[in-house]
Amino acid sequence: MLHTFFFDTAASQPESPALWVDEHLYKYGEIASQARRVSAGLRAAAPTGGANRCLLFTYRSVDAYVGLLGILDAGMAYVPLIPKWPAARIAAIIEQSGAPLMLVDRRCVAALDEVLSLLDELPLIFLLDQNADDSHLPSVADGLLRLPDTSYVQHEGTPQDLAYILFTSGSTGVPKGVPISHANADAYVRGQLELEDEHEKWPGARYVQFCELSFDPSVHDMFVCWANGGCLYIPETVDPVYNAGFIKTHEITHWNSVPSVAGFMGQLRKLRPGVFPSLRVSVFGGEPLSSSLALAWMRAAPNSRLRNIYGPTETTVSCTSFEITAEFLDDPRQVSIPVGWAVPGMELVIVDADLEPVAAGQTGELLIGGPQLAAGYLLPSEAGNSRFVEATFPGRRARRWYRSADAARESMRHGIVFQGRLDTQVKIRGNRIELEEVEHVVEACSHAALCAVIPWPLNEVGSAIGLTAFVTNPRVDIERILQACRLHLPAYAVPERIVVVDTLPLNVNGKIDRKVLAAQYMRDQTVD
Repeated sequence: MLHTFFFDTAASQPESPALWVDEHLYKYGEIASQARRVSAGLRAAAPTGGANRCLLFTYRSVDAYVGLLGILDAGMAYVPLIPKWPAARIAAIIEQSGAPLMLVDRRCVAALDEVLSLLDELPLIFLLDQNADDSHLPSVADGLLRLPDTSYVQHEGTPQDLAYILFTSGSTGVPKGVPISHANADAYVRGQLELEDEHEKWPGARYVQFCELSFDPSVHDMFVCWANGGCLYIPETVDPVYNAGFIKTHEITHWNSVPSVAGFMGQLRKLRPGVFPSLRVSVFGGEPLSSSLALAWMRAAPNSRLRNIYGPTETTVSCTSFEITAEFLDDPRQVSIPVGWAVPGMELVIVDADLEPVAAGQTGELLIGGPQLAAGYLLPSEAGNSRFVEATFPGRRARRWYRSADAARESMRHGIVFQGRLDTQVKIRGNRIELEEVEHVVEACSHAALCAVIPWPLNEVGSAIGLTAFVTNPRVDIERILQACRLHLPAYAVPERIVVVDTLPLNVNGKIDRKVLAAQYMRDQTVD
């Protein structure tokens, strides 16, 4: 079970530091005690017939991590909600999740009214508060409940139970839920432990978590850290402006982020040679990593092992790993870093449109199989379930595979090399975005005859760092479109620019040809 990585460590070293957040250091024993209080309360409060999932609406505070561990220990899956998301998106996720319970911290209470006003059926909402007996706490808002104070009884779950549900961008305009079981997550953590060397298992390791709990690298940060008896450090802000100072002040040893975070630090001249001597392990994933950025990081953190990873949410955090060496970076032909080979237990195969393996070195679609593979999307009606296929391949044990829609080829020396997408999905700062979801919002508020969104601008390795939307309505109110996008989409999915055009290029099937549109726009930008 995923949470046992934490509780086993808490049992063996209760006095060791487990979590640093809000300028306070918490020990394994005290976090475990608080989490089990939440666990007991949730089980007592669950509606008749029980509950197998619980919403977690919190800021990155001790309450968030106590709540998350308490939910897992109670035999439920946690469903993270992020306060900075638009209320409409939060409400859509609550509704789709079907969770009958919610834990909320005091800072999120103010945002509840707008979210709940959008729901037809409300969950039972409990206030998370590690100081429940403090008489100076503000009064609880109407409709909020306190968790029952009851004795703890350990819940015996099964590996097939769900551990968490994360929501990604959906091509129909509605976020889609990806449920991950304890078996999936356990396989991931154990695989990561197999990849480790002596640098990752030393006493006093300090892991840092920059991403939100809705982003699956957070699972790596938490549970690989706690499985190794390390301490997880939570910065007050995820703004990369403060990253370098945080690493140095707290002597962070383990780093994990998307490359764009490090790229921004480089733009701010924070990657000076030797600036991060405390780092021992650095992991990048979620988007292509350029060789120039890898080299800059290697110089800034000269004592650090450096790995590039890859993996869709549907395959539990990551399913490949590539060890970056100075020798590899010395080769001027290497512009971007390969994603490498399958992690322990996972399998990869590159196929053509008929799901037949391609010849060595040829480009095709990457299929992923193994114990980390999710059973499917939360809703059985989700069209994306067709990406989970059954097939057998010579020399492979897996029978179920996920069609990643990522183009890839296999290199004998470097493993899997990412070649781009086969569909319209893009990633910005590691966050998945289905262009159709953004187009749904833009089209609804612009009343345009035609609408299209493309990834632009791009960085040096061709990855999107923003979106540009095109509409064919000359009387459109651009500010109104942007305001609607801010109300319905997370900040990273809001277009940076709205462009009004007379017409949009169509392919032979009468559909908007985004590739031609992007080429035209890039050419016009170059001319300008």
